[in-house]
Amino acid sequence: MRMSRTIIFGTAAAAMFSLGALAQQSHHGTVVQVEEQKGTITVSEAQAGTTGSSAGATAQEYRLQDGLLFNALQVGDVVTFTVEEKGGVKTITELQAK
Repeated sequence: MRMSRTIIFGTAAAAMFSLGALAQQSHHGTVVQVEEQKGTITVSEAQAGTTGSSAGATAQEYRLQDGLLFNALQVGDVVTFTVEEKGGVKTITELQAK
């Protein structure tokens, strides 16, 4: 009985961790607009398979979770970032400029 509870708990914990990982998405792109007053940046992302090409690029506005990132960002920066949906808003939770 005790063993089955442990297995069930472990399985449930693993499932919850997997769902959290699926909610985050990794992206690459170029910063095209920085709006500190709104707490957002706009990033132009190349579509999969078009590395090095601006053809097919789409621009998307994201909220920044960490406002200190505004000090390090400029238009034209190439970035890798992780997006998570928080309260229905696409939010950058991790960002690294190249």
